[in-house]
Amino acid sequence: MDGTGPFIGIHENTVIMSFEKIYKAIFVKRINRFLMELNMNNTNILAHLHDPGRLEELLYPGNEIFIREAHGKKTDYSVTFIKNGDVYTFNDSRFHNKIASNFIRPGYISEVVVGNRRIDFKYNNAYIEVKSCTLVNYGVAMFPDAVSERASHHLDLLINLINKGYDAYVLFLIFNSNAKSFAPNFDRDIKFSNKFIDALKSGVKMRFLVFDTDLKNIYYKKEIYLDNSFINTFIK
Repeated sequence: MDGTGPFIGIHENTVIMSFEKIYKAIFVKRINRFLMELNMNNTNILAHLHDPGRLEELLYPGNEIFIREAHGKKTDYSVTFIKNGDVYTFNDSRFHNKIASNFIRPGYISEVVVGNRRIDFKYNNAYIEVKSCTLVNYGVAMFPDAVSERASHHLDLLINLINKGYDAYVLFLIFNSNAKSFAPNFDRDIKFSNKFIDALKSGVKMRFLVFDTDLKNIYYKKEIYLDNSFINTFIK
């Protein structure tokens, strides 16, 4: 990643995060947004899923789910990686800001209150909101995979900050190494997608970082950019 603005440069294939011990299980069913039933060593167990997305392309009976020990009120395991065709995605949003912080210059402030909401980071005059996605269609990373009023409100907030003279960024963390470009997901959330266009035209800057995993380490792979078809249709 090139170090510009509030960001620092990081070399490709740099290890960003590691997990000590990961276990393989098989998906049985999703009980609710944050709880799923898995089969591990012929025994059904419950695991916490800290990812509110639909994940329809990932959560189907028989798919491989990789978990770690994390003892909570209802479960002893937490979902970490999920098999997605020929790659694996990272599916635990609790770590997203920690991962993002590796790319921001020292001296940033976390969880900054702006109005009645919070922005993930502030560095000098720049506000930075972090989003993540695992959905990739034909090489195009797409966000969101379900309607996200929260994400739309964050874009409104960033546009208002731009209008007040601040710099504003959205840092997308893409945990699917098949991603070659990015576009907002009009099929799943047209409100966010239109707001994304408004934000771009208002001066909100977007950066898209792709990560890979070997089921122990998470690596920074590369930076990608807006899909050409999206630019030609909506921006030019």
